[in-house]
Amino acid sequence: MRKMSYGLLLIVLFLNFALLSTHVAAKDRIYILAGQSNMMGKGKTHYLSSNYRKTPANVKFYYQGRSHKLARYAFFGPEVGFAHSIARAYPHDTHIIIKSVATGSSIKQWLPGSGLYKSTLRQVKLAGIANSPKIEAILWMQGEKDARDKHSATQYEDNLRRFINGLRNHLKSPQSMFIMGEINPDDKAFSMTKLVQKAQKNIQHSSPNTLLVSTDGLGKIFDHVHYNANGQLELGKRFARAYLKAISHR
Repeated sequence: MRKMSYGLLLIVLFLNFALLSTHVAAKDRIYILAGQSNMMGKGKTHYLSSNYRKTPANVKFYYQGRSHKLARYAFFGPEVGFAHSIARAYPHDTHIIIKSVATGSSIKQWLPGSGLYKSTLRQVKLAGIANSPKIEAILWMQGEKDARDKHSATQYEDNLRRFINGLRNHLKSPQSMFIMGEINPDDKAFSMTKLVQKAQKNIQHSSPNTLLVSTDGLGKIFDHVHYNANGQLELGKRFARAYLKAISHR
C-alpha cells in the first residue's frame, strides 16, 4: 500500500477534528417568540414555497403548549423564516422555538405577574424543557397597541425594561439576547409610533444584549399595519441574522 502523503494526512486529520468538534459542540438552542399580532402573523401560508412549508429536521416548534409543524395553518408569523435560517446556520444543533402571542396586547399586559407573562413561562414548561434551560434569545414584536395612546407610549420604555429584566430573571438566563422588531404601522390611528420607536432605540442602547431589528421595506397587507407573507418571511430572516451576528462576536 502506498504511503499517505503528508499533505493528505493533514487534510484527513483536519476533517476528523472538524467532525469531532461539531459533534461535541452540538446542543439544544431555545428561543422564545412573543408579542402581538405581527408576531402571531398575518402572512398567508399558501404564498410560501414548498421548501418553507416543511419543518427542518433539527427544529422543534411549540405553540399554545403543544408541538406543531411549521406553516401548518392558514397564517404564519416570523417563526418560519427564523427557523429555516438558524437551522441552516447550525445544522447539528436542535433548535427549540416556543411561541407565546396575543393579538392586540399592550406592554402592560406582558409585565411580570400578568396573565400573558405567566402564560409565557408556562409555555416554556409545557415544552418539556429542563428545569433551568438557557434561553438563547427572546424575539419580541410588540408595541403597535401602545402607539395608539400617548400615556402608554410615554411609559413604554420603562415597561419594556421591566418585561425584559423580569423574563431573564425568571428564566435564569440573564445573558439571553433580546431582539425586538421596530414597529412601523402606517396608519393615523397609531399617532405615537415615533415615541414608541424612540423607546425601543433607548432600550437597545441601555439594556445589555438587546438589539433592534429594522422593519423598513417589509411588505404589508391592505391595512398597512400587518406584514404579508413576504414581509413575515423576511422579518424572521432579519431576526435570525441579528441573532447569528450577535453570537458570532461572543
